[in-house]
Amino acid sequence: MTRRHLLAAAAGLAAVGVVGLAAVAAATEPADPTGLVGVPTISYTGPSDRAVPVRPFSPGTYVHLLCSTEGQALGNNQTWFRVSGADGGGYVHRTAVSVGPGVRSC
Repeated sequence: MTRRHLLAAAAGLAAVGVVGLAAVAAATEPADPTGLVGVPTISYTGPSDRAVPVRPFSPGTYVHLLCSTEGQALGNNQTWFRVSGADGGGYVHRTAVSVGPGVRSC
């Protein structure tokens, strides 16, 4: 490959990366967010950190809080939220999410 081909390929990859990052940023904020992840956390298939992990959530990620339920106590708190997000959902412990109004029980 010539230097010109390498530069064109690098520019193409950079453009794809920028477009990809913009798509990820747009996908992390739902149209009507009801919760905001405040600390790095993981969602699980059930309300326990012993359940199967579903996906990590970074601080600043918006999630829909579908409902709340009791589960494994972490730090003297048994509340878990069933959430949905752009890349999946699961259950997230209460201490990881800022809560919006009107979250019903599961």
